[in-house]
Formats: sequence, structure tokens, C-alpha cells
Amino acid sequence: MEPTRELLSASNANNQTVFGRVTKCAISGVAAAAVAVSLVLPTDTAAQESDGELKRFILIGLCEPTDDSPETLEGFREFFVDQHVEDVSKTPNFVRSRVYELRGKHLGGATSTDFISFYEVDATSWEEAERVLNEWQRDPDAWEGRAHHMETGRRVGNVLSCPGSGWYEMLRTHDGPAKAASKLE
Repeated sequence: MEPTRELLSASNANNQTVFGRVTKCAISGVAAAAVAVSLVLPTDTAAQESDGELKRFILIGLCEPTDDSPETLEGFREFFVDQHVEDVSKTPNFVRSRVYELRGKHLGGATSTDFISFYEVDATSWEEAERVLNEWQRDPDAWEGRAHHMETGRRVGNVLSCPGSGWYEMLRTHDGPAKAASKLE
């Protein structure tokens, strides 16, 4: 199984092994990370939420380099930050993909990873979003950058671990006072 598909197709956190080396931690770590960064998430209006209609979901990934070496960090940045997040953003029904790097701990609390990725998706269910994503990841010709991305993965090797990931449905969104003036949107 391709590492990207293996990572993204795992939808539970019951100690599944990712890349044969890293075991996934409890989804509660993902939930804690989501709360910690929720103020920086985009605040677009959610899709309709009635049965059978589209809902807004977010896939959150806690990702990090497999070790602290400069070579691994460089490969991680090239493969994951520069290419993988863009690749996933091209998936049908995906609205936006973002990746953040930890710059400081909130109130000195624990953190689960130095990198966190967010993938916003409009779908009828998280299961449908997962199915579409897995199909996208299996298609070597899904977009013009896929061949380059997969070649980078082969060249840099196993540089990515993901101690947790999960799908969350957006329940509410509130704009803050900086929304209208933000140049980062």
C-alpha cells in the first residue's frame, strides 16, 4: 500500500501502525489539537446540514518528521508541506487544505506534534469524504503533480509519521473582529 494512502485511509486510532514504524495515538490528541488551533481556522459558511445534503467536515492530521536530522526535516518539508498538502487539496469536494507549524505552546500545555494539517471538505458524510479521498490517492494520474509527488516520496524515503488523524464535522463557525481586515484569507 502506498504510504500516503495508508496514512489517510486509517480512520480509527486503535493502535494502527503507520508506515510499519509508528503507532497512532488516541483521537483525543487530535481533538485537543483542534481546540488549540480553532481560532485560526477559516470561517467560511458551512454547507447545508440537513440529511442527504452536504455538510462541512475537516480532516485533521497530526504529522511530523520521523526524526530530528536535517535531512529528514528537509525531506519532510519537501514531501509533506510542499507537495502532499497540495495534492490532497485537489481531491474532489475538498474546499481547502492548510498546514501549520508549532511556534509556541498555549499556556505551557502539552502538544502532540510540531505540524498539523487541516483539510476542509463538503460531503454528505465523513465516510463519503474518506472514500473519495482514498480513490483520489490511489489514482496515479489524478493530477499533473502526482507523479512528481510520488517520485519525491520514493527519493526522500520514510520521512513522515502521523501519530493521529480524524474527521470532524463543523457544528458552528463565528467570525472574529479580524476577519474583515485579515490579509491571510
